[in-house]
Formats: sequence, C-alpha cells, structure tokens
Amino acid sequence: MQPMNNEELTRRALALVAGRRQRAVTLAQQRTEAALQQVPALAGWEQRQAAAGLAAARLAASGAPEEQVRQALARARQLEAQREALLRDAGFDPAGLQPAYTCGRCRDTGYVNGRLCSCVRALVQEMRQRAVNESGPLALSSFDSFDLNKYPDTSVPGLGLTARAQMERVYRYCKDYADQFTLENPSLYLCGYAGLGKTHLALAIARQVLEKGYNVVYVSAQNAFSAVEREHFDPEGRTMDTMQDAQLLILDDLGTEYITPYVSSCLYSLVNTRVCRRLPTIYTSNIVTDADLQRRYTEKIVSRLLGSCEMLFFVGEDIRLQGK
Repeated sequence: MQPMNNEELTRRALALVAGRRQRAVTLAQQRTEAALQQVPALAGWEQRQAAAGLAAARLAASGAPEEQVRQALARARQLEAQREALLRDAGFDPAGLQPAYTCGRCRDTGYVNGRLCSCVRALVQEMRQRAVNESGPLALSSFDSFDLNKYPDTSVPGLGLTARAQMERVYRYCKDYADQFTLENPSLYLCGYAGLGKTHLALAIARQVLEKGYNVVYVSAQNAFSAVEREHFDPEGRTMDTMQDAQLLILDDLGTEYITPYVSSCLYSLVNTRVCRRLPTIYTSNIVTDADLQRRYTEKIVSRLLGSCEMLFFVGEDIRLQGK
C-alpha cells in the first residue's frame, strides 16, 4: 500500500468534514420543510425575528435610549418564543430545525479563525492509524501480545546470553522507546533472521507512538521503493515526500526491495534527509552484518544508515512456525 502524505490526508479529512456539514444542513432543511407544511404560520417567521434583532442592533449602534433598545430586544425574544411555541405544539423540537454540526467549534467548516480545526487534525490522525493498521497487523502487534516464552532459554553462541534473555533486553528497549518517545529518539535498526518478531515490535512502537499524536508512517521497503520507481517521472508522486516528512518512519523488511541504481540513490536520499532533519526511523531487516549490507547497497549508504541507528539484534527460532 502506498503511504499518504499529510497534505493528502488533510484534503480527505476536510472532504469528510464538508460532507458532515452538508448532511447536517440538509437534515435541518428537511425538518424545516416538514414543519412549514404542518405549520404554515411559520413562513416568514425567521425573517421577522431577524428584522427585529437587526432593528435592536441598529438602535444600540445609533445611541438610542436604553429603554428603546431594551424594548426592541424584548420584541425579538418574544417572536422567538412564539415560534418555538408553535413548533412544540406541532410536535417539533425547535433545536432540530437548526443544523446539528458534529463539531461545534468550526461548525463543520474545518477551520477556526483561519486555522485547521482540531476535528480535522483528529481525522487525519485516525486515517493515519487506519493506514498503518491496513499495512500490517497493528491490532495484533502490541507489547502485551509479544510472548517472550517463544524464545528458547538456551545460550546463543558468541552472545553470552540466552535467546530469551537477549530478546527480553530488546523488548524492554523497544517498550521504553515507545513509552518515552519524542522526536529526539534515535533511529533503530532491528535485525535478525526471519520470524523473530522484528515487525511485531516495530508495529507495537508505531501503535503507541500514534496514540501519542505523532505522524507515523509504516511501509514495507518492497512496496515503498516499487512506488518510488513508478513515480520516477510522475510529478504528482508523493511516496518519497511522505517517507521523508513522517515524524516516525518504519521501513519494514529492508533488503526485500528490488535494487536499481535509481532505488539505491533514493534510499540514500531518504536516509540522509531524515538524518539531517533529525527524524527517527525504524528499519527492520533480515540482513545482520555490515558486510552483507555493503554488498547489497554501498559503503556510503550503510555508513549513513547504521551511523544514525541503535542496532537491536533479534535471536531465537522462527516464532511463526511454532505451534503449527
């Protein structure tokens, strides 16, 4: 799935808010028409109310005597009370004839004082979380569902720890990383052979960081760079911008993408841009040695990538095969 950038998500959120406003206005109009059919005397009542209110405002602005202004305001309130009485007698709720906006702050326009309303930002966040959820098993990938018992309690050669002890360290690091997340967090390189829980913990971090309100983009390297390649000559392509701009980018399964000179240059640009902007990135990969990384990419790319990352090594046996 191709990731969406903030501009696209904001456009979609504003369209949803506009749809809400249209529905609210349409329902209010339908109720008003039904009320007018049943209570013809309501016709023109709002105009009389508005005229009375305008007359009171003009009197106040012209410096008319206070008593005269008070009488004009009383007349406007009287007209409003009479209208409401007519509606209630006919079985209508007067409030139901006004649009019931979802957001009272912006009245479903999407803006307050020229700025995006919080309801739009909330929708953008919901759509971002939905996109992450659709890209990976986010609902299943939480810290609570990460089972350390699936890792053998046997020593790993050259590590001086059991697989379970090492993975407990990795788990604790990732949990603390998410709990204390800020844009000052380092980038991470989660590496190990297939089926050891790299994507699970990356998505667990994504889930928790999303809940904090950050802009998180999750995408597999294969899908991301396939999209980048397709967009090579497309000025409307936004995949690269989206990955570069995310407050937290999770690039899953690095090493599965089809490498071309163009993709290689794009990977360097992505890594370099995010390093320069000091934006954290989480890479997951089955490539566990510098030498193998350099054989696939270049020393320049690997140096820039690993130089910005904390490396977490995943060990054990393929947990996806357990219990089958």
